[in-house]
Amino acid sequence: TRRYADRCGAHADHFSRPDELWLPSVGLGTLRGDPGGVDDLLYRSAFAEALERGSNLVDTALSDRLQTSERALGHAIARALREGRIARDELIVVGKGGALTPDPDRARSHTAAQRDLYASYVETGLLDPHDAHRGHAMTPAFLLDQIRRSRRNLGLATIDYYLLQEPEIHLRALGPDDFHAALRRAFEALEEAVARGWIGAYGLATWDGFLVPDSDRSHLSIVDLFEAALDVGSADHHLRALQLPYGLAMGEGAVLESQLGPDGHSRAILDSLRDTGTVVLASAPLYAGRLIGRVPRFVREAFPEAPSEATAALQFVRSTTNVTAAIVGMRDLAHVEENLRLARLPRADPRIPARLFSEAGRAAASHA
Repeated sequence: TRRYADRCGAHADHFSRPDELWLPSVGLGTLRGDPGGVDDLLYRSAFAEALERGSNLVDTALSDRLQTSERALGHAIARALREGRIARDELIVVGKGGALTPDPDRARSHTAAQRDLYASYVETGLLDPHDAHRGHAMTPAFLLDQIRRSRRNLGLATIDYYLLQEPEIHLRALGPDDFHAALRRAFEALEEAVARGWIGAYGLATWDGFLVPDSDRSHLSIVDLFEAALDVGSADHHLRALQLPYGLAMGEGAVLESQLGPDGHSRAILDSLRDTGTVVLASAPLYAGRLIGRVPRFVREAFPEAPSEATAALQFVRSTTNVTAAIVGMRDLAHVEENLRLARLPRADPRIPARLFSEAGRAAASHA
């Protein structure tokens, strides 16, 4: 990854190394779109364009477009490797699993999808229906099966970072004690996958778990998570990455003091991750595109180097302390080109996002 960073022509500030890999500040996400069809072709082209413009980071999931995002990326990666545009050890692939996902070839209707899930998981003994909550599961056999499927879809022996999707769903269903027992079993399976060479490291992809107060039933404690990883993998554990929504529309990760630390002080999740060597991926930085046309003037003025509203919003995210990369869903080549103009620019002073939060707070209080 250092080799790619050196030769891709990006600004040195575009890459950072919280752990062992050098990661770009903007990565390609594959959540949006319809299964198969034209969106497959769009993502394949977007991936190739991103490589040329300074991003070797792609974030996908088995559930993204019913497995077809992974399959499209598998074709795109194979072509890029075959044509020598990137080497495998220069590419960073983030995968996710946990959401029950049928085979798209057998999911032509809702009924067919349910039938496929039952045949694939329940009848085979991979999953007890009682272990599924809101369409998600995290049992060891299920997770290892999901990793196998993703590796096959992607055509890769190893997925660099593998994230467990929305564990807070299970916390709400199981309660704290049973959840932490289930989480340890999941971490054991993920450590086993690391030992087998199926994944390089693992983590969590959350929605609101880190962003709600510690009194909330959905609250995920970062201290408890690292304690679970230490119990399972000792000091050599491979819990190395976390994903959470963060941006102008969802700034709780930087300002809401939701995490009670071992010193008894509460901090925001991003501050809690300082100096932990954790890769932090910011999802929904453009709030599924709904930010476009709504970025406040004072934000645009704070980032005059950004050529558009979208890049100003991304500059805000990637310049926030302890954010490694913003994951942006991009199918349109024009969006790839626009957003990755930031690869040629330095990140802004990290004090600017903090100041913008203060200004927004004062404005809200004045309006009230």
